[in-house]
Amino acid sequence: MRVTVKLFATLVRFKDGTRVGKAFEIELPEGSNVRNLIDVLNIPMEEAHIVFINNIIEEIQSKLKDGDVVGMFPPVGGG
Repeated sequence: MRVTVKLFATLVRFKDGTRVGKAFEIELPEGSNVRNLIDVLNIPMEEAHIVFINNIIEEIQSKLKDGDVVGMFPPVGGG
């Protein structure tokens, strides 16, 4: 199955040549979940803090479907 991925802020470094929020497609086995996607992208678990699937906040164990759009944000701090 193919999903579209958008990485934000410091997570962009895990996809060469990608700008913040620039979408790219990735092929995953059927039945994959967000954790599988994070592993394929070599993103440390503690760095994928907020995950959206089709603009809805989801959990790491959430299943993915063909055509899903996944956005990921690292932990964000401010003051």
